[in-house]
Amino acid sequence: MKKILIIKHGSLGDIVFALPAIHSICEHFSKSHIDLLTQQKYFSFLKPSRYFKKFIEDNRSPNPYVTLKILLRILINRYDLVIDLQNSSRTSYYNFFLRMFSKSKISSSRKFSHFKYIIPIQGVETSTQGLFNQIKILNIKEISNIKYNWLVTKLEPKYENKIVLFIPGVSKGGEYKQWDPNKLANIAKYCEDKKYNVCVVGTSNDHNSILPILKKCKNIINKIDISPPDIIYSIACRSTLIITNDTGPGHVAALSGSKILWLINDNNISKANISENPNNFKILTDSIKNLSVKEVIYFIDKNNLL
Repeated sequence: MKKILIIKHGSLGDIVFALPAIHSICEHFSKSHIDLLTQQKYFSFLKPSRYFKKFIEDNRSPNPYVTLKILLRILINRYDLVIDLQNSSRTSYYNFFLRMFSKSKISSSRKFSHFKYIIPIQGVETSTQGLFNQIKILNIKEISNIKYNWLVTKLEPKYENKIVLFIPGVSKGGEYKQWDPNKLANIAKYCEDKKYNVCVVGTSNDHNSILPILKKCKNIINKIDISPPDIIYSIACRSTLIITNDTGPGHVAALSGSKILWLINDNNISKANISENPNNFKILTDSIKNLSVKEVIYFIDKNNLL
């Protein structure tokens, strides 16, 4: 397999879920030319990894002419193997096109693949483990405990002190997964009273979510709108504890291996998104909106998270 194409679109969280599988693929085919088909907004995030020789832009346009142009580019590159880690309705059309007009072998859970993985019902396996199970059909071994050194960036000296990292926001449309920012502010104050430095990350869209913390605490390290994935990861590596909703930046922070407290709904989506490991602590609730400050503080104390 001299030339390989990996396909992965989706949210930031989806990209992060795929990183362990991508790392394993690149290690297994270390002497191969590997390209990535993804959205343009992820190029700057993934370029430092040096996993890929080339990025092919696919912003999942509904315009059939744009899609055809992408497919023709894939054909011209004559890949020996296409690994579809997106496994979507869109990529099933890609698979059909490649089966008809190329000699590429295809790994996917969708139709028209040569190496097909049957995905179980949601919640049986995490998204990351599902991708590992898919590539095992190609005899690719799962690599765990990966160090994402390419995400490390230099930080100011203030990050040397005891830090609790807060990720208060959620994506647009993900409000049902968000714990009340006013309650989260009380947890931030609790951490500050225990002599920890409170740091918050997120985008400009999270401004309203951070306001209660800004009002409650005295000395905030405010990285809202200046926290790309490398900053989030680097701060997370130095954090005593990370407290987050089920959101993309939270999953970036989880790559650090630091202790992380997930405040999440008890459903199959959460089970698919958040893996079981010693540093993943989860407060599961029937409704995140009903979770109390007292319950969270009790959980932190009981598990000696600070």
